[in-house]
Amino acid sequence: METFSEYCFQMLAKQSPFGWSTQLEKSLVTDVDIQSVETSWGYSFTNDFKDFLFSYFLREASVFYGILFSDFWVWWAGGGMTYSHELGRYLQWEEIPEEQTLCTLKFILSGLERLADTREHSLQENIERLSWTKTAPLGYVFIGEFTDNLIFLECETGEIVYVDHDFYTISSQTEIENIKEYKQLLFKSFSDLLRCLFLGIVYNAETAELNPDNCN
Repeated sequence: METFSEYCFQMLAKQSPFGWSTQLEKSLVTDVDIQSVETSWGYSFTNDFKDFLFSYFLREASVFYGILFSDFWVWWAGGGMTYSHELGRYLQWEEIPEEQTLCTLKFILSGLERLADTREHSLQENIERLSWTKTAPLGYVFIGEFTDNLIFLECETGEIVYVDHDFYTISSQTEIENIKEYKQLLFKSFSDLLRCLFLGIVYNAETAELNPDNCN
């Protein structure tokens, strides 16, 4: 039976984004690979993240765009910035219309690129190599970034959280302490991240819910 992650990959591949071919590369990750990582780090991955690992390779240089809704820009993740496809950059504050309720964010999911390709490195080595923050063994898997924010999968809750890079690097305490103190909710689950970035479903920034009836 097709998993939700496989469905998301297949729907995205039909659009041939980022120069993808329609032929997806199947994951090489096994149950043993995941169990080995979980045993080593002492916690379990969420089921939706495991399904992602079992699905396909996410290719390099994959840039995604997520759309957020709010009546007030202060609710937009990242402090109210919005990306313009037409201009190829984020808008300046004075360029954003007062009545605008949709925000577009540019996501670089570098922490997931070829994570499921275990031909040269084990799954644990891949996660450690891609999670340059070195926080994965402590329960925060680096996913990627948008604007000046770092994105993590918080394995204890399954939520996708983000932290301003400046707060993450405060030297008075450890990076993990910084994440726990300054994290903000981006998506309630890894599946919600896929719904927004792979399927184009709009995310309500005020309620942290997805709006299936308001899509790209």
